[in-house]
Amino acid sequence: VREMMFGTREEFSYHQCAGCDCLQIDAVPADIGRHYPTDYYSYDLTQHNAIKRLRRGTRRRLILTAPALISRSMRLFSGSDDLFHLYRHRLGVSLTSRLLDVGSGSGAHVIELREAGIRRAFGVDPYVPFTTERDGIPLVYKARLVDLEHTYDFITFHHSLEHMPDQKSALQEAARLLASGGKILIRIPTVSSYAYHKYGADWVGLDAPRHLYLHSHRSVKFLAKSVNLIVKDLWCDSNAMQFMASEQYRKNIPLIDPSSATRDGGKGLFSLSERWAFKLHAVRMNRQLRGDSICAVLSAT
Repeated sequence: VREMMFGTREEFSYHQCAGCDCLQIDAVPADIGRHYPTDYYSYDLTQHNAIKRLRRGTRRRLILTAPALISRSMRLFSGSDDLFHLYRHRLGVSLTSRLLDVGSGSGAHVIELREAGIRRAFGVDPYVPFTTERDGIPLVYKARLVDLEHTYDFITFHHSLEHMPDQKSALQEAARLLASGGKILIRIPTVSSYAYHKYGADWVGLDAPRHLYLHSHRSVKFLAKSVNLIVKDLWCDSNAMQFMASEQYRKNIPLIDPSSATRDGGKGLFSLSERWAFKLHAVRMNRQLRGDSICAVLSAT
């Protein structure tokens, strides 16, 4: 598999388990840190202006607090707030919830949570330069999960678990920090997808060598069971980029290229009809549980 986010095109070997279908890198590079440069996306803390942030935070607070019917109807007008609809209607997050975001990088998502009214939202990431604060309250702890002691109602892994070399230990520690009745949400790319089987080594979700383990639906359940957790809910949340970015990899175009679909929504590489076809296909694949990104909700057995 080639490194194609930054376009170094270095090759890395992966193998797939015949028992559970989990795809994993043969050997974690000794210099893995150089594949996370300072401009890596999770380190970005670009902020909108104050008015936009206030409007966005107010809208998301309503999603979390308005009567269910009103909150659900807001989805028709706030497509960018899908994650907050997920928090409210599939996880049961409220403004008083204690939430820990694992692998939070600069803490951009934690800031979004606080601006939406979830004051007890925190991040943890051992690779940030130092523990950061916001309004005198810790924002992102420079720490490992094993270093933390407080319990949380919700612990989230937003596309961070696939970067971790010891996922079992990470989930064990997350389970230890989970309050009674709490839930763990993991969002990860999956090989149980149409896109992986269509594009193979050119599938954008592989993201070699940063993605160390790419789970199947089956292997996610095996991993959860190994730490006495069960998968309570699982669904796909992929979008058209699984096709557009993979198609551009086949054309030898890196993800950060000026012509990349991530920069203009694919307008430069694909026709309007092609972009619509990709979007509709993504919707169909999600409904069939064949999208290339899954959300899995874990809880204690």
